[in-house]
Amino acid sequence: ARQSATRVFDADDKLFRPGKKDTLIMTEINFVNGGYWATQWWYNIPPVGSPPAEYDFVYDASSHLNPQADAGTLHLFANFYDGTTYPPNPDNGQNFLLVSAFDASGNNVQEEIIDLIEGGDIIRIQNGYGSKVQSFIANGATPFGDERIMVQFNTETFSYVSLSGTGFSHNETVKFINTSASTGLAEDVEWNSYNFYHDHLDNGIDFCEAGRIQHFDFEYWNYGGISGNGCDIFTCPDVIYNSDYVYMNRTFFSKGNSPQVIYVKGGQVLLRGTVDGLYTIVTDDYTEYRRHDNNDIIDRVWGNIWLIDDIVYADSYASGAVIHPMDGGTNHVLGLIAGGSVIIANTRPNGARDQQYDSDIKINASILAMHGGFISHYWQNTLADYHNPTYYTANGMTTVIADGRGGHRNYYRVKSSSPPNFGGLFTGDSDYRGTVHLYGSIVQFKRGYMKRNYPGPYPVNAPGLGYDKDYHYDWNLQLKPPPYFPDLETSDNTVILKMASYGEANSIE
Repeated sequence: ARQSATRVFDADDKLFRPGKKDTLIMTEINFVNGGYWATQWWYNIPPVGSPPAEYDFVYDASSHLNPQADAGTLHLFANFYDGTTYPPNPDNGQNFLLVSAFDASGNNVQEEIIDLIEGGDIIRIQNGYGSKVQSFIANGATPFGDERIMVQFNTETFSYVSLSGTGFSHNETVKFINTSASTGLAEDVEWNSYNFYHDHLDNGIDFCEAGRIQHFDFEYWNYGGISGNGCDIFTCPDVIYNSDYVYMNRTFFSKGNSPQVIYVKGGQVLLRGTVDGLYTIVTDDYTEYRRHDNNDIIDRVWGNIWLIDDIVYADSYASGAVIHPMDGGTNHVLGLIAGGSVIIANTRPNGARDQQYDSDIKINASILAMHGGFISHYWQNTLADYHNPTYYTANGMTTVIADGRGGHRNYYRVKSSSPPNFGGLFTGDSDYRGTVHLYGSIVQFKRGYMKRNYPGPYPVNAPGLGYDKDYHYDWNLQLKPPPYFPDLETSDNTVILKMASYGEANSIE
């Protein structure tokens, strides 16, 4: 299906860029009559590091072969940045940067800078407007007497960009930035701890796995609350669609006259709406990214499709039932091919907070979860005793049972400093969300949980946590499958994928 995509939304543009931290992108597809709206937001998965370590200096463009560095200055050795020469040639002998032990404010930063620089770190020197930037990969840093720092680098990695076509001017204010180093975790990011977002060992080797704890509710999603408006995407969409987290503005795409395959490349998807047309949505299996707090650690975000509200055909009944082929059939179809899981998100329309605001979800789709399952977002919940990321071991596998944030969602609540509940609001022993009314089909790598209760890691009385099932096979799929949806068998009848849906049959009778 990816190879036959009629529309591609890139969600990996901000990954593995030289000199910059990795940033992930979330895509929303909101189906409406005549087509769909698409929006993208950027986000970071905690732990989120603080901004790169940076220091203020002024550039000494008057020193050429001078191994000295006046207080508060820095310059290359040899140095040919005189405000007019452009570009400097690293082959002329520039193979280290001389930095004063004292920054522009007179602070002695020699030991601090040396401790922060490791071989392989990307160093950037830029002016205040970012219109002049030199960058290189450091080999290391050493003291050069008591008043200087020598930062060695590989000349082949050196680059310089200037919008004006000139070098640094004498005494031009610059920043020394080690883009590979931070000074700890960002203090302004809530829930900025490893255990709230990862259920694998923090050993630099293991990574997030499909079908286990996944997330969509990052800062872009909570901006209606963070901004003080006390709302969410369902009640104040303009606030969410115009926030600083927007990467691609909300844009309408017409359904056109032919079936469409929407490929979200390198990211997760939020999905809702009324489907008018013939569509398949497909993601990658997973996307690797460098962890924000440590560029040397690689983790994975799976290609999950998050159902944040009903997703139904334009001609379906109010109950969510699809028109049977014997009654004329539907004019619409939707296929969901998730590299990870298809997840019913913990949102107010989907019955969050024990149905405090709404209940149930209606789904018209043919679902294929390649490496995960069709699953409810049970690990984000409002159970009084089972909402925190406590460890649980079963069948030789240890995981955490929840993400800790359920009591602070739907609507957003500020995380307090009082553990273990951090000021959340909970619903006792029940977070029952209603019924999943599915008219379609399901193929999944591993059966996903829709409801959790006694026994197990959520030992509460039934109904407990999650949804009841009301599944119906959509007979239209035998006559009109989603565009480029994978076949279940080869031409010689070898089974490729095993059907795990209700209503599988050979005819519509």
